[in-house]
Amino acid sequence: MKKGFTSVPPSNILIKGAEIINANGRKKADILIENGVIKEVSVGIRRKIDVEINGSGLIALPGAIDIHFHIREPGAPYEEDIESGTLSAAHGGITSLFMMPNTKPPLDSPELISFIRQKAEKKALSRVFPVGAATEKREGKKISEYGLMLREGIIAVTDDGSSISSSFAMRKSLEYAKTFGLTVIEHAEDKELSGDANEGYLTQNYGITPYPNAAEDVIVARDIILAELTGGNLHLTHVSSGNSIEMIREAKRKIKNARITCDVTPHHLIFCDEDIQITNTNLKVNPPIRSKRDRQKLIEAILDNTVDAIASDHAPHPRFLKENDFVSAPPGISSADFFVPILYSELVQKGLINIEKLVELISFNPAMLFGIPAGQIAEGKIGDIVLLDPDKEYNITKDMLYSKGKNSPYINFKIKGKVIYTIINGKVCYQADLT
Repeated sequence: MKKGFTSVPPSNILIKGAEIINANGRKKADILIENGVIKEVSVGIRRKIDVEINGSGLIALPGAIDIHFHIREPGAPYEEDIESGTLSAAHGGITSLFMMPNTKPPLDSPELISFIRQKAEKKALSRVFPVGAATEKREGKKISEYGLMLREGIIAVTDDGSSISSSFAMRKSLEYAKTFGLTVIEHAEDKELSGDANEGYLTQNYGITPYPNAAEDVIVARDIILAELTGGNLHLTHVSSGNSIEMIREAKRKIKNARITCDVTPHHLIFCDEDIQITNTNLKVNPPIRSKRDRQKLIEAILDNTVDAIASDHAPHPRFLKENDFVSAPPGISSADFFVPILYSELVQKGLINIEKLVELISFNPAMLFGIPAGQIAEGKIGDIVLLDPDKEYNITKDMLYSKGKNSPYINFKIKGKVIYTIINGKVCYQADLT
């Protein structure tokens, strides 16, 4: 059973009177968690228990399962280590995270996966699911040893930060992953076509190297063809191009022998390239923030179920790297600390989707796709729950971030919705200061 790695021991807790939101509906009830597992969901539970929370006025969501998350350990723990990364995740309502392998060295061997497992079992709050490098050293040439990494706990494979550059290696990755029931998570980017900003007003006005939709589209097209050829499980991550979304929609409709899924990020749903200021690198990401048309295509794809999940792509960087000129600054947003509140405020409160759909995208679908016994507040599921105050309004400030990376475009955002408790394994791992 896939439960990830955390330092939090199984505990007991009773949550009284919260409004429970699942993907398939809502109800007001009590939640009893015993030994880290949801034991009972019903009205009027009476049980002597060490910890009891009054959930009146709060909504209870299954904890977010973030399937795209960067921690900089090993290699650069001063940028983000397992302890700080999982604390910022818990702060943002993320109870499970998929740790991407583009560390230094990359997570391409069972020994390195074991290192992450042991670290997580000592330091992690949120559950850490390591993702193994699809190819050795993430060079896109020779595939890694998936079976041995699976024994140590990988949840999937990817060369994230890069695509699997060789078409032959991508074919073999899909075939080999299939034998172990693993999914290949693909960062779709043709490096020969990509640059520093979406091809458009930024590149025209400032002479920045363009990063057209085509740089993403050609890899998406290639990988869909290879998924159909191999019958493998392909997950396309942080999709930003409206053209790519259209291809994925058509592939899902036509291809029956392979599973093709995708996720998008909050920043590609909230911003467009017209929001970018050349002097502010916090919106420099990979893939880049696209046009209004692309953003609208992503929202439409959420509504028609083409998009399976929303993932943070949390990518912290230190100030000395990020506060640079636009071309020199590394791409990435520190986005874990307010993952659930930002989505609740910007998507649900603004009427783009309802809260049940949000739960489907950040909890239920990720759990179903990757075989994790979570994603629902239901008996028998692991006791990972977020209690949100839906009416709390506040301004995000830099000192609110637990992540070591302060490179967030959400600073100074006024949002509605605040994580009050994050419960992992039946234990309160984050509690807001209510003073």
